[in-house]
Amino acid sequence: MGKFTLHRALQMFPLLIMISVVAFGLLKSMPGDPLDRMLEDNPDFTYEDYVRLRAIYGLDDPFYVAYFKWASQAVTGNLGYSRQYKVPVLKLILPRLQNTLVLTTLAFVIAITAALTIGTISAIKQYSIFDYVSMGLTFMGNSLPNFWLGLMLIILFSVQLHWLPPGGIMSTDVPNGFWERALDRGKYLIMPVFITAFSEMTAWARYTRNSLLDVLQLDYLRTARAKGVGEQTVIVRHALKNSMLPLVTVIGAGFTRFFAGAVIIETVFSYPGMGKLMFDSVMGNDFVVSMAILMMLAYLTLWGNLLADIAYGWLDPRIRYD
Repeated sequence: MGKFTLHRALQMFPLLIMISVVAFGLLKSMPGDPLDRMLEDNPDFTYEDYVRLRAIYGLDDPFYVAYFKWASQAVTGNLGYSRQYKVPVLKLILPRLQNTLVLTTLAFVIAITAALTIGTISAIKQYSIFDYVSMGLTFMGNSLPNFWLGLMLIILFSVQLHWLPPGGIMSTDVPNGFWERALDRGKYLIMPVFITAFSEMTAWARYTRNSLLDVLQLDYLRTARAKGVGEQTVIVRHALKNSMLPLVTVIGAGFTRFFAGAVIIETVFSYPGMGKLMFDSVMGNDFVVSMAILMMLAYLTLWGNLLADIAYGWLDPRIRYD
């Protein structure tokens, strides 16, 4: 397992290089002049200033020259300077990354817990009322766009009922105590965490149910029941673990969607995370910020896929990587 993990980790480097080339080319081909915002915001901005800044930012360089300039700085940890926010990119991204990790981690834990619970009960009680209702809700939930569901929750819980804040991350008048700040921030996380978790849980619950139904019909489970093993032990220790492989595959593939969906969810709820920063930087033609976020998301996605592969070996001892 150690050799496999090291081998896969080394494979990430050429993949990251390929991803960086493609992302760099796509971002460089975006329409619009990155300096237009400066021209709009500063009436004293002269044509000489415009030409000088184009030379400083290398906007007229050929693609390969611009890419190697960016890559040579990025490998040293210098991700550039944001034209839109007037701060170094790394200083801008790290707090936003922390906010996004809080959101996605909470959503992931809730989604996987709910999916396993609902899928397992639906498989055990196949064709029951719970099975029909839960699977109907998962099909319906998987069909609803995240942004629409987010807007509906804002209208209901923020505009109509005034129970939850419509967006943001924390109140300005919250006391300095730890629990006061934690509770206040929790109010802002309820709706975005729910929507992020709900969108993934609907698919994971169906995979759990269908996979567990297939395993429950296998002969070794009938043998375990015939030997007097309790039904709970049969389900939890034998059936559920062996039915997890398809779910792990789906979770590994869906790891990207957690961060991709964060762009929509964070924008709808004005949550200051990586997704919202990505949206604002693209709209503001802030190239270096967009590039840094894309590469961080690609790195996290590759590690998520690696963890999914490692989980295969833990769930099924027959799988060997050596």
